[in-house]
Amino acid sequence: LCRVPALFAAAVCFLLLSGCGKDRELEQFYSEMEEFTRQAEQDFQTLSAIDPASENAVDELLSAMDSLSQTFSLLSQIPIPEEFASIEEIAAEAASYMAEAASLYHEAYADGSYAENTAAAAQENYDRAVMRMDIISQVLQGEMPTEEAVTITTQPDGQTETQQ
Repeated sequence: LCRVPALFAAAVCFLLLSGCGKDRELEQFYSEMEEFTRQAEQDFQTLSAIDPASENAVDELLSAMDSLSQTFSLLSQIPIPEEFASIEEIAAEAASYMAEAASLYHEAYADGSYAENTAAAAQENYDRAVMRMDIISQVLQGEMPTEEAVTITTQPDGQTETQQ
């Protein structure tokens, strides 16, 4: 269920260390992305630390998913500078998928039961959110995303646009 997106954290750290603080908008963007990355990493660690054999595992899972949903919501609210306009829609999609994953996990474990199909749908939404986070990481590192579902369009002004 959980995989820590180390590339995302590395991308943000790289950007912060690259001396791009000349533009206030970019500086704010990098600061907010760093905060998102820190919180997301903490949420992923909490999720991966859950002992599935624990009698509190379901409650811990649901709480961790709610926290991830809130964190991904922050990602979608970060103002995106023009240089990274291609990630704006992807960030919104990531937040939407993570919110849906959290909701479906709550539904899957409702009333003390377990709905396998609903949990599978929750996992799929979780995976989609994390994949979008990985795409954002690649874009921030200046790499072209390699996922099959990604379409890259070059604009007349030389900028690239990434679509999922």
